[in-house]
Amino acid sequence: MPGVPSSRGCGACRKAKKKCDQLKPVCSRCIRLNMTCVGSGQQRYKFMAHQLDRGQAQGRSDVLPKVSKNRVVFVDRPAQLSSTETDQVAARFVGALQVTDIRYALVYYGPFFRDIPRRLGKSAVLDSAVEAISTAYPFLHTGSYSPTALARYGQSLRALRECLNDPAEARNSNTLCAVYLITICQSWLGRCDDSLTGHSEAISHLLRAAPLHEWNSRFELEMVLIMCVPMILEGIVNPRVKMDPAFWDLAASFRDRIFKLQENRPRPSTEFKHLAMFPNFVQDPDANLAEIENAYRRLRADAQVMRQRLSQVEQLAPLSFSSPAVVAHSQAQAAYTMVSTLAVLTNSLLRIFDPCNVTLVSECIFLCDELANQAELATCYRPLGSAYMPLCLTVAWAALRDEPRLTRLEAILSEYQSDFAQVPWMSRAQWLASTFDSHRVRVAAEKALPQSSGLHDTQANMALCRGRRQLPVNPESCCIL
Repeated sequence: MPGVPSSRGCGACRKAKKKCDQLKPVCSRCIRLNMTCVGSGQQRYKFMAHQLDRGQAQGRSDVLPKVSKNRVVFVDRPAQLSSTETDQVAARFVGALQVTDIRYALVYYGPFFRDIPRRLGKSAVLDSAVEAISTAYPFLHTGSYSPTALARYGQSLRALRECLNDPAEARNSNTLCAVYLITICQSWLGRCDDSLTGHSEAISHLLRAAPLHEWNSRFELEMVLIMCVPMILEGIVNPRVKMDPAFWDLAASFRDRIFKLQENRPRPSTEFKHLAMFPNFVQDPDANLAEIENAYRRLRADAQVMRQRLSQVEQLAPLSFSSPAVVAHSQAQAAYTMVSTLAVLTNSLLRIFDPCNVTLVSECIFLCDELANQAELATCYRPLGSAYMPLCLTVAWAALRDEPRLTRLEAILSEYQSDFAQVPWMSRAQWLASTFDSHRVRVAAEKALPQSSGLHDTQANMALCRGRRQLPVNPESCCIL
């Protein structure tokens, strides 16, 4: 074998088939090249001189030496792989997706994000939205954003408006995904259209126009399910965000297809057919009183079960924010607090019609204290791992009248507010509180009409409402539409 030392004489004797008294080790490579061997497997190479035309190589930095058997030649550098703008955008987005730290993991916004890179290059509006979110992503780490991030966000909005002028593109799933990404950028950069709404109105409009019955990929199914949640939440404060019952039946079928092979199926209280009723609960509680009572019972029962699950994982002491233990605790905490928040909301609506119900009052205080405790514990997961907490705190604030508890909630909410400074969480809390007060005054006035003795209670409720900041019930339209 080449390079393996031999101790049977020198190379000349071996070629002449003569005996040799030299026992110095030689290697077969030296024998083949007729070179003197220094032994011990070491090799020495001999290069032949080669004259290179100076004019050929002058000014060329792309030539590299190549060793041919007995001489040195120069060849061109291999051609580089092409790197298009789409490739660069995809690379930045994939880099962001690879972050597993729960505080900054983009998977918080939906598992379908993993399929976005392969859809780039086919939709100008999706490419623009991905570039905007990739440029803004470092803001989560640094706490400050550059003018470039704002410029990319503005470009994505312009691309979206142009896309919506094409009916075919407006019905495409890539366009819907782009709106969702732009909504995320809006919350990061603090570019709010007004004090109450985001772009969920545009999402609901596109969903009504989309051919949902033709969508079958997991990407499309997961995207629709994820977008149902912000639509329901914004529908509470924006009456224009409303979907018909047929859509929620279709969304339920999507959910069954996603969860059919999973053991952790949604709880009854969090099924879409129940969640979709909450905007109607808040806007017209009188007509939905029986449904509100049923929803509250389901939510209280589910909250107790989820609290037990949370207790099983909250004793763990994880070593990393990327560990499975952290993910399990964060998910259990989010499930418990969101269900508790919906329970507080329905509890507040029930107390409008029965303000002296001691049981409802005590249960509301208990749930709000639980939300405050969990919000304090979840601060370690900020900004993304606990981004849902401000919503929970706003509902709790709107439901309470106890000044010490309100002060505590305001202090916790101000800490979360620092993550996304321009998102008006306190304004939303005040709007919801004023909505509760308006219903309370109206119901008290209706009860007081046949009984003059109820006039005092009505005046007291009106005085309470005057102490709250009144906000417009009907927000302005989304800037996209």
